[in-house]
Amino acid sequence: MSGEATLSFRVTISFLSMVILLMFTSSQLIFAQSSAQQLPFLTQKESIKILSPVTTQNATVGKDLIISGQSSDDVVKNCSVSVIVNDIRPYQNAFARGTEGMDDFSRWEFALSNNYTHVIEGMNKITAKLLCESAPTRWYSVFVNGIPNLSNVQIAPPQSSPIQSVERSNVSETNLSNIEESGNNDTSLLVSILAQKNPIARGDIQNTTITVTDSAKRPITNAEINGKLIYPGNNFEKEFVGKTDYNGKFIYSWTIGKKGDVGPLTVEVDASSQGHQSSFITSSFDVVDSSESSKDNRALGGNLDLHIPNSELDFVVAGDYGCDSKTRQTIKDMVEQDTDLAFALGDLSEVKNPNCFFDIISKLDNKDKFKIALGESDTDSNEVRSSSRFSDFVRHFDLESPFYSFDYKNVHFLAMSTGKSVFIPYAPGSAQYEFINDDLSKAANNTNVDWIIVYGYRPLYTSPTIHPSTEILRETYAPLFEKYGVDLVMTSHNHNYQRSYPLVYNVAHSREPIIKDVNASYYSMPGVPIYVVVGTAGNNLYDFRGQAPFMVTQFRETGFLHVNITKAEQNVLTGTFHNVGTGNYDDRFIIVKSKSE
Repeated sequence: MSGEATLSFRVTISFLSMVILLMFTSSQLIFAQSSAQQLPFLTQKESIKILSPVTTQNATVGKDLIISGQSSDDVVKNCSVSVIVNDIRPYQNAFARGTEGMDDFSRWEFALSNNYTHVIEGMNKITAKLLCESAPTRWYSVFVNGIPNLSNVQIAPPQSSPIQSVERSNVSETNLSNIEESGNNDTSLLVSILAQKNPIARGDIQNTTITVTDSAKRPITNAEINGKLIYPGNNFEKEFVGKTDYNGKFIYSWTIGKKGDVGPLTVEVDASSQGHQSSFITSSFDVVDSSESSKDNRALGGNLDLHIPNSELDFVVAGDYGCDSKTRQTIKDMVEQDTDLAFALGDLSEVKNPNCFFDIISKLDNKDKFKIALGESDTDSNEVRSSSRFSDFVRHFDLESPFYSFDYKNVHFLAMSTGKSVFIPYAPGSAQYEFINDDLSKAANNTNVDWIIVYGYRPLYTSPTIHPSTEILRETYAPLFEKYGVDLVMTSHNHNYQRSYPLVYNVAHSREPIIKDVNASYYSMPGVPIYVVVGTAGNNLYDFRGQAPFMVTQFRETGFLHVNITKAEQNVLTGTFHNVGTGNYDDRFIIVKSKSE
């Protein structure tokens, strides 16, 4: 009996051992599978590091401090770097100093100044944060020792070269002072003032760009701006203050009062920066009453009510619609303009079911009046007969192709589909590229076409904001647009408004186009495209990280671009941004192409 019990016990132990072994093996297999599944994600691990200052380094209390570093970002990734000091929120945006331009945070820099916070006596914690779309957030911290301010020696402001900034910030203050004394002694500031509108009507919004550089024309970051507006007749004065961004620019916007004298309005600016001699400059522009402004505008092909005699074509355009009260107000205001055409520049519906979009545009969507370009959220397939948003939009708007063109009177319109290239490719050699190249060639040689306008989703050029510009689009199509005489390129994707100068493609550095005409709002036969981003139809708006030097104006307001084309003594295109929140016209530009035959 005891032998049977022993045998039974052994069998039980063996069985339990097998169960435990199987459980361990299964868990190992599950872990291995899980690890294998996570491996591609782990290869995308991002990194950030503060190079200067370093831990235990001394920093003077109350003085500006240059914080610089590196990260794994490049021009392909959509990352940003921000800095926080002593846990004083919110995080402050750093400036990209990588060699590839304003979206390359592989090298970055942040100037700690008193407008945010300052170094305190004792230990100071500095943390840099790398935020990317497709990877976990990364942080890196250093601790510096704040020492009392015992001298008048000043730390140099950030320079245009990130390497110079890092090297200089590791030099002691005494040595830095000696270096500055033995170097270039020209510490003067160069300041310019550019008014967007001249003349400007009373009641209208003025944007004035103030640019500050050093004697070598390098941008001065965080320069102090103290300005004054002296109205016509010297009956009213208004002061303003600000700081320049990393491009050395500060934009001041205000509304000209509806009542008062007309004549020159003077802008006085006193600019200063540590380590430089302050500079004082004045400029002026003309203020006119609304009736005189209307006369001038009619002579140029437009007036403020946008209902223009001899109009050939009138249309409204915006992108990134969403589906809420702001979007409905945008559509309502578009309907009230009673234009010939209306355009949607992609991301027509942020939700899978596009019925809400079809509903809110119903009053515009008649008689083939509403034209679309497909965005990223709209391009979830390339199958017309699928149950996708793509197929819903293609069927609803009766599109034979997601990229297409048409003529309306004397204007040729070309729609690009740049949502997802995996479904609808747009690279060189693709069906879309071949279509666009052939289509623009024919339009350029058509004597009945006076204007060529391209519209799509992803921008070729943009100021630093949430989404960078798309390199392959810029390098592929910007040369084509110049070759075939495209006048206006309208895109969205970034939920804000931006308008460029007329831009020439830069073969050596495509991210830094050449500005052909520096006028703020009036262009006579520019011969190259103006690029506008109008992602303002109603979706949540995006902040800016700075202003690209090739952008005339930018702001984050809900609204749409209203374009009017006339053909009388001259061919004139007038573009005006309609702010649905205020009812104001926040931007206005005019292109005069040629005299009609």
